[in-house]
Amino acid sequence: MSLALAHKRRILALGSAAVATAAGAPVAYSPADALSSPANARKHLMLQEAALDQDLERLSAIKGMAGRQLLKRDELLPKYQDYVQRYCESGLNFQNRILVQVMVWLFDTAEFEDGLELADFAIEQGQVMPERFKRDIPTFVADAVIDWAFDEYTARRSPEPYLSNMLPLVDGKWELTEQIPSKYHKLIGIRAMEAEEWQTALKHLERSTELYPKAGNDTRIVKCRKALAKQSATQATE
Repeated sequence: MSLALAHKRRILALGSAAVATAAGAPVAYSPADALSSPANARKHLMLQEAALDQDLERLSAIKGMAGRQLLKRDELLPKYQDYVQRYCESGLNFQNRILVQVMVWLFDTAEFEDGLELADFAIEQGQVMPERFKRDIPTFVADAVIDWAFDEYTARRSPEPYLSNMLPLVDGKWELTEQIPSKYHKLIGIRAMEAEEWQTALKHLERSTELYPKAGNDTRIVKCRKALAKQSATQATE
């Protein structure tokens, strides 16, 4: 379930509670009460973390990637996304393993719209990745998207709009190792070459090489320059 859908269902539930209150009927306890104060929120987080640890053990016990992806998408994301949405709307700010793990699962299952929205929120809050990842959130997100983009390209599917939309982040806003934005420029350049958009291709391939000289773009850059020279010669004789 997407973050937007979780939010819509929660608003509808709150509306029902308001009607019950107006009618004098007792209102049952809502999980939203757990985020009514920092103290309650931290107690509720401990309960969520205990459940998460059990679910991570369940994931580890599944050997096949397909089975793990199915569990993440069909059971675990719906299980935790409502809590994460309520936390995002609460105005609270503390290190939240549940939020970060849900973000990771969103990228694992290629749910990039919700994943990018949550990643942006997590970065603003200063959330940190679990220690086992050995990297920060921008690095994780940038790696996840470009790895997926190359897989999509190899499978002859378009990695857009995520490939191009990420470029201002990976080569500008975020502080990353140069090799990561180099990969983005390289793939954009390769796709531009295939479309015979030689000037665009050259720009991105040269930027890729500028960022990471070992990116392996030399032959492609030569081909782009030859194609552009041929275009110029043809236009000059017309």
